[in-house]
Amino acid sequence: MLVEAASGLAVELDHRVRLPGRTEDRFDLFLPGPDLLIDLDPAWTHNQPDGLKRDTAKAQAARAAGLVFVRIRARGLPAIPLPWTTHFEAGPGLDPEDWARAVGSVLRGRGLPWKELAPPEVATALMKGSQLWQQAVAAPATSALAAAPHLEAEFVANLTNPGVGLARMAPGCNDLCTWKCQEVDCGHEWDVPVYTRALAGRGCRKCGYKRMATKKRRPTPGTSLGDVNREMASELVEVIGHPDWTAFDLLPNANQDCLWKCPDPRCGEVYPAPLNRRTGQSSGCPTCARKRSTAGRIRPKPGQALVDRHEVIASELVEVIGEPTWMAADLRPSSTLPCRWRCRKPGCHGRWEATPDQRTRRGGTGKQCPVCKPPRRSRSRPTTTA
Repeated sequence: MLVEAASGLAVELDHRVRLPGRTEDRFDLFLPGPDLLIDLDPAWTHNQPDGLKRDTAKAQAARAAGLVFVRIRARGLPAIPLPWTTHFEAGPGLDPEDWARAVGSVLRGRGLPWKELAPPEVATALMKGSQLWQQAVAAPATSALAAAPHLEAEFVANLTNPGVGLARMAPGCNDLCTWKCQEVDCGHEWDVPVYTRALAGRGCRKCGYKRMATKKRRPTPGTSLGDVNREMASELVEVIGHPDWTAFDLLPNANQDCLWKCPDPRCGEVYPAPLNRRTGQSSGCPTCARKRSTAGRIRPKPGQALVDRHEVIASELVEVIGEPTWMAADLRPSSTLPCRWRCRKPGCHGRWEATPDQRTRRGGTGKQCPVCKPPRRSRSRPTTTA
C-alpha cells in the first residue's frame, strides 16, 4: 500500500457507498482521517463510449451527497466536464508508483502528509497491497459460489469482467453475467447481475413464467372442475402433460388438453379435447356427435314425415331396425332404413321387412304384405318353334 506507507494515513480499498437514487457505488480508495474518497480511472476501463457520462454522473451524485470525492484519470482521457472539479492525471499505463505519486499530489494539495519512499519501502508496500487486493477484491471472504453453489452449473461468462468467475465475486457483486438454465426442456440464456441470483434468488425467467402460468391455472377450493361439474369430471381419464392431476386440479375454463371417456355404454370411446372446449361449447364424444348429426340429417322436416304423408303405411310400422326408439314420425317416406312391418288387415298375420322407400313407391303401393299381396310371378312368353 504505497499511499498508506507514504502518507501514514489509514486507507480502505474498494469502499462502497449507496448514494441517493443510485445502486451501490464503489470507490477505489477511502481515507477515513480526512474523509476523502478517491477514484483511479485507468484508460482500459474508462475509455469507453459511455465511460465519461458514467464517471460524471457518479461525481455529481457524490457532490450532492456531501462527499469529498476526487478523480485521478489516466493521461489522454477527457476531463470531467464539471466546473468545480480539479483535474488530476497519472500514467499512461498501470505503474503503481506513478498513480501513487498522483495521489500524493492530491494529499499535499490538501495539506496532508506525504513522503517519498525508499525502494525497499516501495517493495514492501506493493507486496502488502497485492495481498490486501486479493483478499478484498479478487477473493472475497464469502464468494458467490460459496453462498449459492447451485449457480456454478448455470454460470456461463462474466460480461463486466471477463475471466472472473463466481469464486472471485462476492454474493452482492453487480457484475453482469450470462446464465444458462439447466432444465431439460428449457436451456434459456439470459444476462443479469450476480446479486440478483446469489442474494435475491432469482432464476430462469422462462421457467418462472411457466410456473406462474401453472399456478394461475390451479383452482382455489370449491372452484375446480370436480367441484362445479361432477358429471363431466367423471368422464376425465387423464390431463395430458400432468398425469398426476385430477379434476380437482383444473379450472372449468382451463385450456389444458385432456383425455375423456364417453359415458354412453354403447360407445365408451376415449378421445382428446381441451377442457374449455367441453365447458364453453358443451362438446362431448365426437363419435356420438357424428351419429347424432347423421340422425339429424335423415330426420324429416315438419309435415314431411312418413306418418304425415302415408298414414296407412305408418300404421303398419313395427320397428326401425337399428333404431328401436324411432317411430313413423321420425322417418322420411324416402328413407332407406330397414324396418319391420305388420299387416293391418283383420285376420292377416303377414310380417315382412322393407324400407319406407320401398313401401311408398308408386303412390304407396310399393312392397306390401306378402300374404295379402304376394308378389306377382313373371309371365314368360311361350317360345315358338319354326
